[in-house]
Order: sequence, then structure tokens, then C-alpha cells
Amino acid sequence: MGINCVPGSDISEQDCAAAGQSVGGQLRKGDLLVGNWADTPYGCFIESSDKAIHYGRNGGGHNNGNFQSVCFAAEKEVTVLDAYKGSECLTGHDFSKEECVDAATAIGGVLKKDALQVGAWAHIPYGCSVQDSDKVIHFGTNIAGTNAGQFQPVCVTAKDRAFTLPAREGTSCDRGSDFNEHECVDAALSIGGKLRDGKVMVGAWGGAPNACSIEKRDKAIHYNKNGEGVNKGGFNPVCKVGAIKATLLPAIKGSACAAEDEISLEDCAAAAMAIGGKLRDDTFKIGVFYNGPPGCFIEESDKAIHYGTDAGSTNNGFFQPVCVARIVEATVLPDSAGSKCTPGYDFTEQECLEAAKAVGGRLRKNQYLVGDWANTPSACFMEHGDMAIHYGHRQGAVNNGYYHPVCKPGVIEATLKPAERDVQCRDTHNFSQLECVAAAKSVGGQLRNNEFIVGDYTNAPFGCFIDPSDAAIHYGREVSGVNIGTYQSVCKAEADEATKLPGRKGTQCSPGENFASEDCIAAGESVGGRLRGGNILVGAWADAPYGCFLESRDNAIHFNTNAGGTNNGSYEPVCIYV
Repeated sequence: MGINCVPGSDISEQDCAAAGQSVGGQLRKGDLLVGNWADTPYGCFIESSDKAIHYGRNGGGHNNGNFQSVCFAAEKEVTVLDAYKGSECLTGHDFSKEECVDAATAIGGVLKKDALQVGAWAHIPYGCSVQDSDKVIHFGTNIAGTNAGQFQPVCVTAKDRAFTLPAREGTSCDRGSDFNEHECVDAALSIGGKLRDGKVMVGAWGGAPNACSIEKRDKAIHYNKNGEGVNKGGFNPVCKVGAIKATLLPAIKGSACAAEDEISLEDCAAAAMAIGGKLRDDTFKIGVFYNGPPGCFIEESDKAIHYGTDAGSTNNGFFQPVCVARIVEATVLPDSAGSKCTPGYDFTEQECLEAAKAVGGRLRKNQYLVGDWANTPSACFMEHGDMAIHYGHRQGAVNNGYYHPVCKPGVIEATLKPAERDVQCRDTHNFSQLECVAAAKSVGGQLRNNEFIVGDYTNAPFGCFIDPSDAAIHYGREVSGVNIGTYQSVCKAEADEATKLPGRKGTQCSPGENFASEDCIAAGESVGGRLRGGNILVGAWADAPYGCFLESRDNAIHFNTNAGGTNNGSYEPVCIYV
């Protein structure tokens, strides 16, 4: 069986002959063939065998697979990308030179002296674009042209991307992620499907998955109208990418999804592709990976999507688990020179927008600003002045102090004070307004009517606190505010006090008195340590003590991951004071 036109794209009987000829059809003996056939599509169509143009008047006609419907082409939707270094349209999503003016005008582009600017520039992306400063429309003919950052590519809006699930018994697309009959051919062809004898196979089979699929043995594209069909293992379901909202965990040793956030095998490829995962050699890797986390994950180096079937495997630190995204929780760092997220705790470009909005970020003129700046943090951040959300692609960028990095929260160590008069946080133990919601939630606070309550209270403590009556989270901006005894301050937990051992051969911290790697900087600085080049030095040295230590000659803070390391006398271990 074949496919009819999408409703609204039918061609009239009067226009059928011309439309059919425009796509290679022929008039049989000079005539348009008109009839009321039951086994042909309604409207304009071409017979596959001899390309004869027909018009079917039977509104209930069903294509038996021997005819090709002639339909109006769908209008291309326009997408304009941000002007940043290297931005360009996806392959196959460029407008032609003839289409460029109409497409760019639709998104606010203008002609300079009533003419499209055409050239083979090296600093302008190939295809249609508008200059960011004045919106003048350009068309670049240099296929190797690279956007220098001053042009916004004008692109054909990408359709839903497709991927295939394994050809296994019972596999099928999730509800809402399957392609309809009219979308099936293009989607399946885009990932290697083939037309058997020039036709898509349409039926109501019990042994094939519902909707669009590819038969495993010959890649033939099928569309199953049986909503109760069950894959017997001979078909690869063709599904839309991004049906499940997912998030990436950091690539650190032992990281894995919580049991309730695990993504199934059937959903893994779609979920991972939606947040930047890729199929290595067009293959979804499934198997026992002893060094990877169980379940869905991507390899950090090339974003290759995997699914680990061994529930007992342990992440060695080179893989990022792909988990069901819950309510986005983010933390904001101060706008100080050099501030940045801890490695592994930055958001991806896809995650940044939602994460930054969760902590007060805004779109400047309704735009998500993406670029390659040298004086901002890398990854997700907000500008101090107007909280505009940005994403920086440059890995070596250094924050000049005007931007707030937006990071994935680590473990928040907060403590809840009793609701007693004058009881509030000690100096230096207050959470900032931006940190308050996440900190208060970690000790049982919640948003009253989904609102973070901020005010200048004189009868409540300064800083972050909750109302014990309903655990509502508040932030008091009045520095001289006094707790009258009805509120509980949320304070930073007291850190372990550090002590420094002498730099002698063999000295090291006693068992149980080592600082964790994430606490090493604060502990080291508290005993006079310094960051060499702005960074903690991490390694697996054999001649240094395990854990946190300072190098005697310059007090540089180090963390040694080698549990068998032995101090050669040049290093001062930093230990928990007991």
C-alpha cells in the first residue's frame, strides 16, 4: 500500500496535469485520466509503471501501492542561528541563493541598495545569512567559508531527527515519539532505510511494531497501522529523537543514575542524542562494559552512546551517565575574576538555558547568547548586569569578573538552626540569595506556591531561612534583621578544620583524616596553601603522600589520587584536625 497527500496539500483537478508533468509525469495519449477508483489515492497521482497522470475523485480511495501521489511541497520553515564563531547551518538545511532573500526577510533581514550581497568570502558562512549588526542579507558561495562571528546563518528548520531501536522482540517507539505515515519515508530514508520495489510497505501486521520501522533483513521501510502490533524481532522501530528529557551526570569515578532515574534500553538512544550523544559508526553500543556505569551513558571523549547491561559495573570516570532529568537544580558562583565551575559540573549547551532560568537568568531581547569569548567563563554563565544567559564554547576562557558561572550543584552542606530568638548564621556562613533555594531544599525547605520569598525583613534573620510552619524558603536582605524566634536560618555547615604536617620523608595523614578532593582547595588555603596558575594540581604520584598536600617550596596545593604514594620529604600533608 502507498501513501496519500497530507491533508491540505492536495492539488486540484484543474492543476493536476501541470503539477504531474512538473515532477516527471506524462499524459497518456495527451489526456489527464480522471476516475472514481477505489484502489487509487484521492486527488492527483502518477501511475508508477508508466508515469501516467491521473486524478481520483473518490474521497475514500486507498492507494494500493502502485501509485505516487502528487502533492504541494511543504513550505520550508526558517530558523536563524546565533552569530558566533563557526556557527553554520546543518548539512542539507541551507537555503538556495534563489530562496535566500525571502527566507531572510521573513526573520528581519534587509537588502542593501535593493540587492542581495553575494560573494565567496572566507569569513562568512556558506549559504544564506544576515549580518548581526545591520541585518543586511548575504549569500556566501565559498563552501569552506567560516563564520567569524558577525553573521547569523539563516537555515531551513530541521525536521525531527530519527534513530532506530534494536530489532528485538517487543521494542517499539515511546508514545509520542513515533513518526506518522506521511513522515515515515523521509525519516527512514535519512537513516538508511530503503523502498522495496520503489514503495513503502503499508499494512496492519500483528508481528511488527506500530507505525514506522525498517525490516532488519533488507532495510525495507514499513508503516504498520495496527496499533496493537508487537515487534517479533524482525524490525527496527524508527523513532523521533528527544522524546525523553534527559540530563548528563559528570564523568567522575563511580557516577551512575539513581535507580528511579535510569533510562531503559529502548529509550536510551533517543534520550542521549537529544543532549549531544552520537552514534559511533552509526551503531548504538549495547553490551557488558565493566568500566562503564550500568544503563545508558555516553563516552566523554567522543559522545558515543552506550547501554551497559551489567548492573554491577562501575564507572571508571571516563563516561557520563544519561539519566531522566528531574527539576533542574543549579548553583551560581560569584562574579569574581577566574571563577568557574568545577570540572565535570558544568552544563551542556542544551541544558544551560533551563538551568540558568532556574537561578534567575533571563534572555536578552529574547535571545540565548552563544559565543567563543576569551574573557568569560566557559560553558553556562550569566552576565552580572542584567542576568543575560550565555554559553561560551572556548575551553581556555578566563572569567574577567563580570560573569556568574552556572554550575551543577555538588553536595550542598547546609545546616538548619533552631527557631530561637537571635539565632542566625555566623559571619561567612551565610548562603547568597542565588544559593538559597538549593541550600534550603537540602534541609527540607520548599517553595510556597512555587515562589521564592525575598524581602527586607527587620524581624527575621539576614540571609537564607525557612518558616517552620510550612517550611517555606525565604531570603532576608536586611543585614540588621533580627530573628524574633519564629524562623530557622539555613547556614553553611562548619567545615572540618585543617592541620598541616611537616614535609618529611614518609609523613602522611592518619587513616580517616584525609580531605576529599573537592574539599582540598579550601583546606589547603586555610593553612597557607596557594593555587599554582589558578589551579589545584591533581595527579597519581608515587613520591608524594596520598590525598591533599602542599609543596614545601611554594605552598602549591596538590591532590594525589595514588593511595600507595610515599612522601619523599618535599611535601606537607593537609589533614583533618582531630
